[in-house]
Amino acid sequence: MSASQHIPVLIVGGGPVGLMLSALLSRYGVESLLVERESSTTNHPQAHVVNNRSMELFQQLGIDADIYANSLGFEWVSNVRWVENMLGREFASIRTGPTEEQIARFADISPAVPASCPQDRVEPVLLAKAQQGPGEISFGTELLSFEARDDGIQAILRSANGEHSLSADWLVGCDGAGSQVRTQSNITMSGLGALAHVVGIYFHADLGERLADRPAILYFTVDTDEPGIMISMDGSERWVFHAMWDESRQDLSTFNDARCRAIIQRAVGDDIDVDIRSVKPWTMSAQVADSYRKGRVMLAGDAAHRFPPTGGYGLNSGVQDAHNLAWKLAAVVRGQAGEALLDSYGSERQPVALINCEFSARNAMGIGEVNGAGAKAKAEQVSSGEHSFEEVSQQIRSVAERERAHFGALGLDLGFTYEQGALITDGSEPPARDNPELDYIPNARPGARAPHCWVRSRGEQQSLLSLFEGHMTLLVDGEADAWRSAATGCDYPIQVFAIGHDLEETGASIAELYGIAGGAVLVRPDGHVGWRSATEVPEPAATLNHVLSSILQKPAMHTGDQP
Repeated sequence: MSASQHIPVLIVGGGPVGLMLSALLSRYGVESLLVERESSTTNHPQAHVVNNRSMELFQQLGIDADIYANSLGFEWVSNVRWVENMLGREFASIRTGPTEEQIARFADISPAVPASCPQDRVEPVLLAKAQQGPGEISFGTELLSFEARDDGIQAILRSANGEHSLSADWLVGCDGAGSQVRTQSNITMSGLGALAHVVGIYFHADLGERLADRPAILYFTVDTDEPGIMISMDGSERWVFHAMWDESRQDLSTFNDARCRAIIQRAVGDDIDVDIRSVKPWTMSAQVADSYRKGRVMLAGDAAHRFPPTGGYGLNSGVQDAHNLAWKLAAVVRGQAGEALLDSYGSERQPVALINCEFSARNAMGIGEVNGAGAKAKAEQVSSGEHSFEEVSQQIRSVAERERAHFGALGLDLGFTYEQGALITDGSEPPARDNPELDYIPNARPGARAPHCWVRSRGEQQSLLSLFEGHMTLLVDGEADAWRSAATGCDYPIQVFAIGHDLEETGASIAELYGIAGGAVLVRPDGHVGWRSATEVPEPAATLNHVLSSILQKPAMHTGDQP
């Protein structure tokens, strides 16, 4: 890499978020360089929940089959248990997986289903996709420093070949909770600091057959000495145990192989063979960056938000950050949008992060009654005879039922809506929901994820969502010739589909689902609705001109009066 090298986008951090951004920019034909100081993708499972929306995005990238192939089986992922130890008495359990009725209904709202796929399996899949180019991936390369100027970024990198510099138009920090990019940009975070300190012990042990009659994705160990959470990664030999760590009294070095092996054997309830693979500390916090953009610098993923792991919103929010940002960066780099479009990245994604942060923190505090110190207290009540095993079991069952949202919140996964940003509101109200966190009601308000339904296009049945991905799309209920003519004169390519002509409905009525009667809907390349007219538009060319210039933050592309 020479000192004179210039790239449009420099991505710092090679976790799921950085790799997702690299892959998406490549799909748009935008060159980028991703630098990651580690020598390869992670060897520690870390995050494992891939929620419904993220699986939709992976499906549209064509990598869903690989993710599902590396995911935990249905029976395992559908159960959560509270136990003395994994082979001992069970205090309580809840069935978190969907019923047959729910599964049947699910196909009506999404073409994908959630998965539990460990991060060390997700990253290689994303890497393979990102390496299809034209983005470049450089492991073993560290960002030493950068200078953000009005006209671009000057960065100093270090690799095995020494230090070198390059320039970039844009810098995206995907470099995790301790983000150097965020720190050097003087972007502060707000929220709750260290809620807890945890050590994740990743190990291999042959437990699949012994636990076949009590499978679970999570085993909360209710123990007087070493309470924690055992996470099943494959239902067979790959496991992670989250142990409590009192940072003020315990040095991390005390978590050596011998101690970790003893902790695992106690959690399992037997003197089993344990192969410790890696031990990683982490701090649970609930914070969101006060800004997602500062000039030429943007933040995504854990660099922009830190959540408790309850609910699995860290990886998923980060992947969806990248999805929101990619099409906007590509449009700006290609000259199809004004730079102000990038401001909408923060105005859209930060409110979602705040909601997910509050939800995750509330879950962590609620489940804390029967996890960690709370589980230890329950175990001590039984051990001391203060309460019987049956009494404590009932207490734990009560908390588990109360905290069901911890294990699945479709209203947050699919129902999040951008209320301001790269969109034009239409004055409609969101659908009324008994529980906005749990309940999802498909709707096409501007800012919402466009509703899924099955259609036949070009002789192939597919989800309507797959037609939107990566494209600016206009759905028209009625005659579309005037809209097609208007679209041909736009700098940003727009595909136009006439409902009932270009798209054959095989299930739900698209017009009814999208709330239009002779009108039209513009869906952005990230699958969110940008504009909607419920009724027929008298001047399609002038309307489309106004809509695009507003969304893309670029001067009008057509002549004529605005509507």
